[in-house]
Amino acid sequence: MAEGGQEDRSTEDLSEEASQQRVDDMREKGQVSQSKELTGLLALLAAAITTYMMAPKIGSDLALYMKDVFRADVSAKMNLGSNEILGDTLMRALKIIVAIGFPISIAGFVIGVVSSFAQIGSVFSFDPIQPDFSKIDPLKGFGRLVSIKHFIESGRVMIKMLIAAAIAYGLVKTEILQSPQYILHDPASQFAAYGHSVKVIFFTLFGVFAVFAAIDFFMQRREWGKQVRLTKAEAKQEHKERDGDPHMKARIRGIMRDMSRKRMMANVKKADVIITNPTHIAIAISYDKENMAAPRVVAKGADLMAQRIREIAKEAGVPMVENVPLARTLYKTVKLNQAVPRALYQAVAEVLAYVYRLKNHNL
Repeated sequence: MAEGGQEDRSTEDLSEEASQQRVDDMREKGQVSQSKELTGLLALLAAAITTYMMAPKIGSDLALYMKDVFRADVSAKMNLGSNEILGDTLMRALKIIVAIGFPISIAGFVIGVVSSFAQIGSVFSFDPIQPDFSKIDPLKGFGRLVSIKHFIESGRVMIKMLIAAAIAYGLVKTEILQSPQYILHDPASQFAAYGHSVKVIFFTLFGVFAVFAAIDFFMQRREWGKQVRLTKAEAKQEHKERDGDPHMKARIRGIMRDMSRKRMMANVKKADVIITNPTHIAIAISYDKENMAAPRVVAKGADLMAQRIREIAKEAGVPMVENVPLARTLYKTVKLNQAVPRALYQAVAEVLAYVYRLKNHNL
């Protein structure tokens, strides 16, 4: 698992849960949770299974090659000083090696890639291979060598190697002690017995390393969980970057409210009537029968805002009508720039009719 850039946070209080943004940022830098031991173990298992499946063909190819090379009549005629004969013999050996090794290598490689993908998904980043001159600082390098984490990791590796070596020694010793009984058997039986011994040793050691790989997998996950956690300061900064600076957002909201208020006050001058409470509420109503299906509330306000609406209406010569129930209902139920609901058509129409009669009378 990549650990670059994490050492300076190890002593801080990582009290905040990891956010998706934090996880995505670390993935972009190539810092992911991956157990290389598990990946290597599965690749080894794939190679071993492929070898086992190919064993009959491998055996027959090698037997045929050895038979041809060491045949008595060929050996007698073979001129070891002839480059052509030696070259042909070595080229044939090389072809057999490639034919055996290529499928085994491909199987291990493919399973290794699949295992890695299953653990970390699709990650493509150049950050891990970019030059970092701090890594060649001798003081920092020495500090990493003598760190507690380094000693723990080194001790863990030593313990695993000692356990594996002890188990391997015990298995090999047991199989060697059993080998004398195969001497009197025919070659096929001997090969079968030794093949059985190899399988016992391999799968026993594989089981041991599988336990180590499982432990490493969960330890890497645990370490990754610690690394993606945030300090309170980091969480606060991330919140600012994601949602914006609260002060700036408040300022923007204030500017938008001012602009909306100015537009609303401009609409007051064009209104047909102002319905008042009389002092606490003011509702500006506008109606154009050619362009509107129903009267519309173009401005409204309470207290100081209502006072300002009345002042602008007075300066613009917009008539004001006192109707307490209607003013309260419109203020509570109708939003700004919304049409008057059908239930209030009659009441608003009576006010507008009164205003129109008043205007005609004045004319």
